[in-house]
Amino acid sequence: MLVKDAMTRTSIKFFENDYIDRAAKTLLESHMKGGLVYNVRDELAGCFTEHNLLEGLLNQNKVLSEIYQTNFCFLNEMDDLNNLKLNDQEIWPIFNKNRQITGFLTKEQYMAAYARTSQVELGRMDAIFNSAHNGILSIDLEGRITSMNPPAEKMAMTTKEKAIGKFLTDVVTPSGLLNVIRTGKRHTEKYRVGKRKYLTHRTPLYDGKTLVGAVGVFQDISEIEFVSSELESVKQLLKEQETILDNSTDGICITDGDGAIIKCNQSFRQLFDVRHESPDYIKDIARQVEAKGRSHNIMETSKDNKNSLIITANPIKNSSNQIERVVINVKDMTEFDALRSELAKTKSILEHMHLTERSETFIAKSPEMERLLKTVQQVAKVDVTVLLSGESGVGKEEIAKLIQQSSPRSGEPFIKVNCGAIPESLMESELFGYEGGAFTGALKKGKAGLFEQANNGTIFLDEIGEIPNHLQVKLLRVLQEMEITRVGSAKTTKIDVRVIAATNRDLKELVLEGSFREDLFYRLNVIPISIPPLRRRVEDIPILIDAYARMFAAKYHKHLKFTKKAIQVLTNYQWPGNVRELVNMIERIYVTASNLEVGEQEVLSLFSKGDNQRMSHDQAIVVNQLLPLKEAVDLLERELIYKASQSEKSYRGIARVLEVNPSTIVRKVKKLEGGLLKS
Repeated sequence: MLVKDAMTRTSIKFFENDYIDRAAKTLLESHMKGGLVYNVRDELAGCFTEHNLLEGLLNQNKVLSEIYQTNFCFLNEMDDLNNLKLNDQEIWPIFNKNRQITGFLTKEQYMAAYARTSQVELGRMDAIFNSAHNGILSIDLEGRITSMNPPAEKMAMTTKEKAIGKFLTDVVTPSGLLNVIRTGKRHTEKYRVGKRKYLTHRTPLYDGKTLVGAVGVFQDISEIEFVSSELESVKQLLKEQETILDNSTDGICITDGDGAIIKCNQSFRQLFDVRHESPDYIKDIARQVEAKGRSHNIMETSKDNKNSLIITANPIKNSSNQIERVVINVKDMTEFDALRSELAKTKSILEHMHLTERSETFIAKSPEMERLLKTVQQVAKVDVTVLLSGESGVGKEEIAKLIQQSSPRSGEPFIKVNCGAIPESLMESELFGYEGGAFTGALKKGKAGLFEQANNGTIFLDEIGEIPNHLQVKLLRVLQEMEITRVGSAKTTKIDVRVIAATNRDLKELVLEGSFREDLFYRLNVIPISIPPLRRRVEDIPILIDAYARMFAAKYHKHLKFTKKAIQVLTNYQWPGNVRELVNMIERIYVTASNLEVGEQEVLSLFSKGDNQRMSHDQAIVVNQLLPLKEAVDLLERELIYKASQSEKSYRGIARVLEVNPSTIVRKVKKLEGGLLKS
């Protein structure tokens, strides 16, 4: 409703010196609830209501200037009453689109109009409520039914008159609305009553911020569920058939009885020139099948005389024994022979890689890695949770394999799980398994999760920091109780699994951010092992180059020799991608090398400009200018000690990194300018 529909339109003007009793008489005769007061310049000076007149008469005031309201705001005729935010006034002057005053609106008129609008809206909502197809039912804070529409009456097999005022569970079986009252949170649920299946959306009702009740909307989805299930089955069947057809290496074509192509896959189109119409030889095959009334096999050679083809045509007959469809299958035997040759070659390479892997499970020479491997050998013998940390590509999975191979569980399953590669919606069912029918698309027999598959063995949880918050609680329970619960089941299953987790992120920072549970972190961090990046163990780079060079030499049947300068270039590079990047680089060299000797320039040409700059500027020592040797030595010592102090917080730790005695470090620090370190 607009302001113009509720206002009093008037052209009567009252002036400041008009007597109150005469103004009262004018209001009575014109049936108005107030008036507008003008000054001698014919400007609006104020406004008054009946209440102001009565108050003036009681106070024995004489003229309107003694009683009118001077603090007021204007309203527009086209304002919507429902959207107005009115101040504490008794009367508002009204103007039109030309800014001309056309009347006034009193608070009493506003309230009456608002009440009429609310009544109309209430009637509209009541009509919607009663004519809705879904059942609607509401309760108060005590759990008693406050409203129910006809579809809800039908579902509950009662009447509104009988149900209102009764406790919820005395009328309907589901009690989910009571949970909404207790928690104040909405939720959706499917439930079954007899042979019928229902979907309900339950929502809390608030008066401002105060919870006053809850409302549930119910929908009978029995037929929908049945049709949906049937439709999904048909879709799945069609999808499987399409997938089989499109992914077949054989050429497959379906024609009608006259040889007109109805459908064919990509392999068939690659073998034959199929465009708008069926080729004549396809029609000939269909006619031969129709003439014989049975399968037909022929051997042909393709147009380029390179491929030998086996063509099989099978008829599909209707109930009248007439041929309706012909299925033509074309097998390219040349491709089959090529695949068999490739398979033999792949088996050879895999066998060589397997032998290499068995002979050298982990390549390391640097003191830091030798200490780490000793720790791994000790930890492997004890059945305890291990957390591996390190940058991407440092070999966390290889360390996990080494722990498993050196442990008493070496003969049991070793299950690798990349937590960052599993979609969040599937992670719970993948880790813990599910029962048959737990969700749409689930196998009827259910499926064992990765923890069950790893029973009695070891499970490696890579990228553990990517596990979503809602699964971290369940994972913590598995680690504490050594039991899992499949999705869709209430039964727990005991397991015996050793857990090795890995991450390239700082889990402590994730705990502080609130994205990783602190209790789960401490449960995983029983034995922390930090794997250093490749740039901190440069002694390993030459032997890694040698090992992977031998592997790729066998794979590509190419024996290359790396010069000392080439190895030096590879050693000086910082390898942000660690061992993984090094392996990729070695393989790239074997693929692109045109000479049997790999020199410095051949290696440099494979690095990008940014890599070359990083390699040259990140060398251990860079001399930019000449200065006295003693001063240079002092500067170098200061820089080395400072750099070591960034990772080591004690003199003993710094001495170990720089391979000197702790007393030497203490003496050097005292000699240098103070404030460098904290002991």
